[in-house]
Amino acid sequence: MVQETVRISESIVEAVQALVNEGTFEHKSEFYRFATELLLDSLREDYDPEMLNYDSLAGTTRQQLAEFTGGQSGGSMFYESAILIRRHARRGEIDTAEEYIETHYPSERGEYLLLEALLDYYHDT
Repeated sequence: MVQETVRISESIVEAVQALVNEGTFEHKSEFYRFATELLLDSLREDYDPEMLNYDSLAGTTRQQLAEFTGGQSGGSMFYESAILIRRHARRGEIDTAEEYIETHYPSERGEYLLLEALLDYYHDT
């Protein structure tokens, strides 16, 4: 891993430390790595996060954001699910993607079928 030096305001460091104290992140470095991965993943379609527990942290922080904003996070749950399914499929994590679909959507719903089709598409390519 490469070490970088970045200057960050005291208020941001305090806010990050609060997240560490709450247990959302194990340490400040994990937060800074995750924040970087999340931004790159949001800005670049071809970016594939390298952080080991990225998906878990992304799910946790999205859930916290949804609770904080009353579900008005800007993106729909289906859209977020499609991104997650695509990422799992591209990584070859087919079982994880299928489990996600099955635990978040009833099989009779159209979203379930669309996510299954998306998984099939990326799994076959």
